[in-house]
Amino acid sequence: MRERQGGPVWKRGPVRNGRARGGGVAAGRGVRRGAGASVPAPGAPSVARTAAPAVLASLATLAALTGCGSGGDDRPGPEPSGVKRVLRLATASDVSQEPVRQNLIRAWDAARPDVEVEFVHLPTATDDARSQLVATLQGDRAAYDLVNMDVTWTAEFAAGELIRPLDGDPLEGMWEQVASTARYGEDIWAVPFNTDAALLYYRTDVWRDRDWKPPRTWRDLERAAAAATDEAQVTEVFEHGYATQLGEYEGLTVNTLESVWASGGELVEKKDGSATAYEVRAATPRTEAGLRNLADRYRRIMPPEVRRATELDTLRMFERGEVAFMRNWPYVYNVLDAKMAGKFGVVPLPGPKGRGASVLGGQNLAITAGSENAGPARELLDHLAAPEQQRCLLDGGFAPVLKVSYEPEGPKCSLTGSAAPGGGADGEGGETGRTGTAEVGKPGEAGKPGEPGEEAAEPDSGPGPGPGGLPPYTRALTEALGTARPRPVTPYYAAFTELIQAEVHPSLRQNPDEGTVASERLDKELRQVMEGG
Repeated sequence: MRERQGGPVWKRGPVRNGRARGGGVAAGRGVRRGAGASVPAPGAPSVARTAAPAVLASLATLAALTGCGSGGDDRPGPEPSGVKRVLRLATASDVSQEPVRQNLIRAWDAARPDVEVEFVHLPTATDDARSQLVATLQGDRAAYDLVNMDVTWTAEFAAGELIRPLDGDPLEGMWEQVASTARYGEDIWAVPFNTDAALLYYRTDVWRDRDWKPPRTWRDLERAAAAATDEAQVTEVFEHGYATQLGEYEGLTVNTLESVWASGGELVEKKDGSATAYEVRAATPRTEAGLRNLADRYRRIMPPEVRRATELDTLRMFERGEVAFMRNWPYVYNVLDAKMAGKFGVVPLPGPKGRGASVLGGQNLAITAGSENAGPARELLDHLAAPEQQRCLLDGGFAPVLKVSYEPEGPKCSLTGSAAPGGGADGEGGETGRTGTAEVGKPGEAGKPGEPGEEAAEPDSGPGPGPGGLPPYTRALTEALGTARPRPVTPYYAAFTELIQAEVHPSLRQNPDEGTVASERLDKELRQVMEGG
């Protein structure tokens, strides 16, 4: 097992008139920045598939004569005896309480005498990690064998031919919205490693009203956030009510989409019959209402510094008792439980009438186009997507991609001893042995993915572990995943998110007269971005 840091970070420039300047794979109409090759349109065959038969025959003959593989899914020829193949895996740092994802890979690595996995650590910030991957793979497509990438990058990397399509159906048993993040055109380009859906974290130990229940709607949350600053209603007065991630990075795009969806609007909407083409809806009344609501809530119930906050910043605000409510990802649960056990709970995000829709997060694993170790790389992907490994992710604070991993009678975590989530020094294994002390809201009736549900059922007021020994957050997370929605699947996502950030961030001011989102301009520039302009 090897570990090393990645190379320098290549920053993208600012958006100008709907164009992201520098460092992207898909820019303009079908031209990849930083390279002369064109980017195929969604669903279009790659260069390799459209080559003349005579050329392909010549290449096959040459490969046979030289003994070189094509770099496809076939296992490369064996190394000399005693020599291990090195699989280079580029991944961002694990920010969870325990490095369960790396432990799963290390366990596979330890069982393979012919392979050694080398971790190449990327920057933790999503935007920086993407920039570094793009710059490195454009310069050398064999620099890495595997990339652990944000789900929004799959289409861009596929269109730029930085990763390769996968055979078979590695997506069986997953939520459809999770599986959709691994597809581009007619091919599957990645295997989802873990998914994600945001949750609402709230303090349980400060309310004077013993019948207090966690918020179910945005109106409930606004009232409760205001109550948290009132000494008459809480035993511990909070400076502000609610914190989320509104810094000028991907977190702002995520919160913008969730606010727009909660108002019944859309920034972009898929065209009928198309998996990758979108209609722009930024200038509609409901979308405009969602943009206004985000700015209004920032002024009314959030700390001013949330305008620069990331997930870690909001976690610290919640830990220090500066806010009573926080939007964050599931991995935060175990981090908090180590410090605040019995003082917090989780429920799905609020919506207009009950459960809301979270943006679907997560990471996908893909094999690079230039990898010479595609055979063992694919074996590692299939191993990590198996139920026993996916259950370890749930125990460790991540969201598994397989539905069966959330079932009490499903397969147990394959990791044992100190490598298992919660193993630690006592070596008692995973989360199934914990006593779980946080309150978790009882889910309401499930609706269609992405649509607000009916009024949620009353939350369970009693603390304790999840059903069948599952982690306490399992029910809330399962419900949140049922309505979570993916971000646009497009090779131009980098330009999309930069434009959203550039237009929305100036509206986050304490004085409402200082900034508003120009929805008509946003609509116009989004049309350019979604067409690759």
